[in-house]
Amino acid sequence: MEKLKTTLKILFYLFFIILSCKTSNAFEKNKLALSQIENFFRNINTIEANFIQVSPSGNVSNGKIYLDLPGKLRIDYKNPNNLLITSKGFWIVVQDRDAKTTNNIPVKSSPFAILLEKKSFLYNENFRKDYNINAGIISLKIKNKKSDNQESIVLEFLEKPFSLKKWIIQDSLGENTTVLIQNAKYNNKLSHLLFFPIDFPEPTNWSIFILLINVIFWLREI
Repeated sequence: MEKLKTTLKILFYLFFIILSCKTSNAFEKNKLALSQIENFFRNINTIEANFIQVSPSGNVSNGKIYLDLPGKLRIDYKNPNNLLITSKGFWIVVQDRDAKTTNNIPVKSSPFAILLEKKSFLYNENFRKDYNINAGIISLKIKNKKSDNQESIVLEFLEKPFSLKKWIIQDSLGENTTVLIQNAKYNNKLSHLLFFPIDFPEPTNWSIFILLINVIFWLREI
């Protein structure tokens, strides 16, 4: 009986040691991942890259993205939509170049707010941050603690060599939009003109005059 008790004690201690080692290793991995992400955002000023976007419905679009941190963003869609998204820090400006329409969204109300803050979100107590490391991929999920909805963003990094691979935006309905980053170039000088929205010209007086003449002729033919 005493031998059995001794054996069980030894097994218990071995199990405890193994569990402690695993917990310690997981802690060290998360600490290293946090350190790598900190260094990434500390050393990154600009990003220029191609992207492929997959919507919740499975539709695929592509284009080019530019980030000048903090605050500046340009997403230039080429296929299949002719959209342009720009920001200089306060507004997200969404423009349809075919329809010549413009919509403004406050940056803080958009999922891009976290990306455009550059590094402060890592230390912001209002954000909940969850790390996961699996098969060489570091995932960082960020969610606003003060928000009641399910909106969040997941940043995924390759562990070796460390680089931003993609981000996943989850909306309030729990649906995901995935943006994969390709051919990224870091810290190249970007023109400030990239981050200005398109200035769609207003119709001139002459254009209005021509339009009125056409309407008058059209009415005479009725």
